[in-house]
Amino acid sequence: MSYEIIIGRNDKDARVYGSSASSLIGKQYITMGVTTSLGNEIMLDILRPHVVLIAGKRGSGKSYTMGVIAEALASAPSEVAENITSLIIDTMGIFWTMKSPNYKEADILKNWGEEPRAFTNVRVFVPKGYFEKLKEDNPTMIDEPFSISVSDISSTEWSDIFGFSMNSEEGVLIERAVSNLAETKKNFDIDDIIEDIKSELAQDTVKDVCIGRFESAKGWGLFEKDGTKIEDLLKPAYINVLDISLYSHSTGPFSIRALVIGLLSRKVLEIREIQRRAEEMEEMNRVVEENKKAIPLVWMFIDEVHEFLPAGGITAASPELSRLVKEGRQPGIGLVIATQQPGKLDTDIITQSDIIISQHVTAKIDIDALNQVMQSYMSSTIERYLANLPKLPGACIIMDDNSERIYPTQIKPRLTWHGGETPKSLQKPPAKPA
Repeated sequence: MSYEIIIGRNDKDARVYGSSASSLIGKQYITMGVTTSLGNEIMLDILRPHVVLIAGKRGSGKSYTMGVIAEALASAPSEVAENITSLIIDTMGIFWTMKSPNYKEADILKNWGEEPRAFTNVRVFVPKGYFEKLKEDNPTMIDEPFSISVSDISSTEWSDIFGFSMNSEEGVLIERAVSNLAETKKNFDIDDIIEDIKSELAQDTVKDVCIGRFESAKGWGLFEKDGTKIEDLLKPAYINVLDISLYSHSTGPFSIRALVIGLLSRKVLEIREIQRRAEEMEEMNRVVEENKKAIPLVWMFIDEVHEFLPAGGITAASPELSRLVKEGRQPGIGLVIATQQPGKLDTDIITQSDIIISQHVTAKIDIDALNQVMQSYMSSTIERYLANLPKLPGACIIMDDNSERIYPTQIKPRLTWHGGETPKSLQKPPAKPA
């Protein structure tokens, strides 16, 4: 007889809420003798936020699993879903496909008692400068433009983007211009910065270099005087996809993608801290009602997180994203982060993850990183657990820090189309000889 295992749920919540506010993400592998079969349902606790780390080598199914978790959140009962929002920072441009049914795995879904379906509660945002062209090319793929307020970017961040030292003549000039505008204007745009630079006392060659960089930044289609409000990216009961795959390149040592992730991490944390204080006041005054939250619990999804939180390194995302990982759960922010190189990820981030999903990790540096975190309650090594798994897509082990247990698991098939599959030179297999 099978039963439900709720990953991430503590004993108190299990007694009070039972299996409410949990969603199916897979089934447990049960081994009896030489026979391995699927048994207990593996549910993810979505009552409270968690930090979920998905680790696996390239092609092991990390982005697929991220999609399964996003589907689980968005398809929860309305009384739960309306208090949750998912924000997927799409660095590869693959999650817009959640608007389409997963017909290619219809037979597999049937075995799980499900069928392909599109999600209508998906919104895809792209940088405003590219919106019209992308919308014209594929009207169903794109929904909304987004942009970043220039006034939200510090002089340090501008210097990092442009590859200047803060102590260089260019860095000092940018710092003066941005500081002047911050003191005199609530909001300003890049043209305002350029005009202030022109009026500063500095060598013309230094001014020209800085102005040239800011003129170039205008062409990125990302920065505006009044950027997208963070509230507009956090629609309750929706999967909000922020596609920044167009910025796969870096400018100097700092990438535009890292800048976006850092700014969003800060904004999400700020707005949820304000919302959480309001919720605490309601609870203290005993006026708690089951109403939709003004700003719902936020689950952020970030792939290839080692690029933004590297061990022994720093990026434009590092300070704010690291703070979000360490402090985000208390104000109501969950994180689903994936990496193919856990050994190159900041160790503090691994230790803050209360749920780890490991899919076919093979490099010694990566295995050692996971072994170090989970060795307190593992009866064997990560290698042994992974070696005992069937060689199937979606096979993994789930390490639940709450229960201090490890579950061999088969991740369930996606309901929506997976856009992260590696392209093939043949679209269908050749016909078999008669």
